[in-house]
Amino acid sequence: MCTRLSRGGIPAAIDDGVSYAEMIVVVDPADLAPYRARARHLFVVGAPGAQYFASGADEVAVPGEPEILFRRLRMYIERLDLLSRVERLNERVAALEAGLADAAHDVRSPLQAVIGNAELLARDSSLTPAQRDIAAAAARQGMRAIQLAERILESARRRNRTTLDAEGLDLGTLVESAVEQARVNARSRGITLTAVPPARSLEIRADGELLGRMLDNLIANAVRASPRGGQVEVSAWRASPKTVRLAVKDSGEGIAAAELPRLVAGLGPGRGLRIAREVAEKHGGDLWAESSIGNGSRFFIELPLQPPSSRPRILLVSDDAKWLREIARTLRSACDVRSTSLAAAKLGKRTDLVLVDPSKKAGKKLEALREEAKDAQVPLIELPSETAAARLARTLAHLAP
Repeated sequence: MCTRLSRGGIPAAIDDGVSYAEMIVVVDPADLAPYRARARHLFVVGAPGAQYFASGADEVAVPGEPEILFRRLRMYIERLDLLSRVERLNERVAALEAGLADAAHDVRSPLQAVIGNAELLARDSSLTPAQRDIAAAAARQGMRAIQLAERILESARRRNRTTLDAEGLDLGTLVESAVEQARVNARSRGITLTAVPPARSLEIRADGELLGRMLDNLIANAVRASPRGGQVEVSAWRASPKTVRLAVKDSGEGIAAAELPRLVAGLGPGRGLRIAREVAEKHGGDLWAESSIGNGSRFFIELPLQPPSSRPRILLVSDDAKWLREIARTLRSACDVRSTSLAAAKLGKRTDLVLVDPSKKAGKKLEALREEAKDAQVPLIELPSETAAARLARTLAHLAP
């Protein structure tokens, strides 16, 4: 079999009983544990298949049919190779999409400056009518470019809706940065834009890019709604021990009471309020507004100091650094993963599932962890391979809200 596989382009050798291998093929084993601990993929030749699958085999073939065995083995290896190629391709596509989204995000500020200056030129009476028309056309094309950038960003966020890139953010800095970015556009429209940060430094954990985008949309709406000579105020403060609030106030005509609920729900003609609501809800927060005809509008966003995690929290337990690294890499696409050695393993307060390296023999530490997990009603599973981890990750990704 080794010779035939090698001739077929698949390097193979007789197992030495101690080395780690990408794949081990074993015939009628009495115990899979010694092989499972040394193989990334375990292929068993024997019957009944259900028993071997339950013991951690990744694939089982019926004995006595060498031609069928060779074909099954080759098909399995080719499938693994195909899955590996698909994973690498998905990583490249994700990197390309992320780069495109970053470019779309970064281009908005210079475009807003271009649009603001073009609109100023379009109203400059010292220019000829033809020159003013050209400036107005440039402003319109700039707006089209911004709308395209927004569509790219919205599409990228829709594809990655389950993930928040949370980090420590100073709320005052966030507000001041958003105001500074919108100042040129506001000035071109004759609007005074003011930032009112918290009186004291206030840090939250949130996705800074998403919150910046949310404020960009709310400020842009407020500037458009306000008349020349009007004011827009962006403020932030601590609302309670566990929440903060941001508000964007304009000096426009206001919104009728019958129309306000529909707009706040994101059902209006523009995308800005819908994006803002999605960002707030994704952080476990809320968005609402106060408005009346003749008194302008004020939009509020309430956010927790730290967003809730909807991703399963998994504890990986092993003394094998390579096993921990490979399993964690596979699961991180769908889970929050914490890794530890068996000696240091503790369930903690926020653990949904414990995965244990199957090569670990039963002992006092492992039994203590089992009892702790049982008392906390947290499942503890011996995960046989990275292939099983990939299947688990796909399942958890589908179950995540």
